[in-house]
Amino acid sequence: MVRIRQLTEKDVPAVVSLFEQVYPQHRWLSRTGCEAYFREIFFGNPWQDLDLPAWVADQHGDLAGFAGVLPRRMMFGARPLRVAVGCQFMVHPSARRSLIALQLVKTVLSGAQDLFVTDGSNELARRVWLGIGGTVPILQNLDWTRLLRPARYALTLLDKSIRRRPLLRAARAPCALADALAARVHPNRFDRTDDALSDQPLDAGAMLAHMPEVVDRNCPLRSLYDRSSLAWLLEQAARKVRHGQLRGRAVFDGGRLLGWFIYYASPGVVNEVLQLTAREDAYDRVLQRLLIDAWRQGATALRGRLDPHHVQQFSDRHCWFRREGAWTLVHSRHADIVAAMERGTAGLSRLDGEWWLRFIGG
Repeated sequence: MVRIRQLTEKDVPAVVSLFEQVYPQHRWLSRTGCEAYFREIFFGNPWQDLDLPAWVADQHGDLAGFAGVLPRRMMFGARPLRVAVGCQFMVHPSARRSLIALQLVKTVLSGAQDLFVTDGSNELARRVWLGIGGTVPILQNLDWTRLLRPARYALTLLDKSIRRRPLLRAARAPCALADALAARVHPNRFDRTDDALSDQPLDAGAMLAHMPEVVDRNCPLRSLYDRSSLAWLLEQAARKVRHGQLRGRAVFDGGRLLGWFIYYASPGVVNEVLQLTAREDAYDRVLQRLLIDAWRQGATALRGRLDPHHVQQFSDRHCWFRREGAWTLVHSRHADIVAAMERGTAGLSRLDGEWWLRFIGG
């Protein structure tokens, strides 16, 4: 007999044990540290909502499944929304042929939320999602990529596929020269900056103060923050060091803030963008500032989630678009919210889902 019930703090050790069995390759060095992180995310987050709990599948006193839910607050136009962000959906290996997964999904989707969204799902989850009537918005599942050091990027791909290490090492100097030249010709010109612009470190206070001015008014769905919740979110994102050091910069034209960007800076690899937002008339300038900043930090390329409203600016900056990695899945009882997600006008960034969480990979 399986009973689906709400997660309690007493369940955390059993949930971590389930995590270790489902993801043995991602086992934490310290079980105590892993348990502390589960408690922090599900019982210490600033959006606590007793009506939007995480769920466990209790099978004769043992945990056979877990569906994590992180509450968020958003606006859709002038309408406040309760949002459930799904994360860490797990079923014990011995129970995968049972109905536990379906029971957990149905329980989560019958909750009090106006919108359920998760952006870390695999291909199997996508198929199940479509089967139960969920939505997989293709525009919300596209990423943009911009090469910054094409020769080094190609060398990294070769490094994964061939074993001739001496040959690869010998190629590094010519690749560095090719990339240095490429950075100074059209369409790159990363050595030239817009002299009217300046940037400075970004913090939660500046984001909160200027968010109404720079958040795209054409996007009806947007997150709601206060100073403490935004600071908590950025602190959590900064701890996900597997991608590099979290780097946030506010871009100014004189004393006027145009927008900001947040990404993980790490030399020699593709850098992941968490958020890029700007005033409508300045989006391209802030995007270019991001490209230059990442080039100076040594990135081979930049990758982020596509904002369909600004596809022209990304295209003009020679980005390419493709779907790769985890899937974004959504569900709502409100047809207008689903339609906005499908049209690509929702404008959710990686800060709005589960992407910044570090259950797997730190």
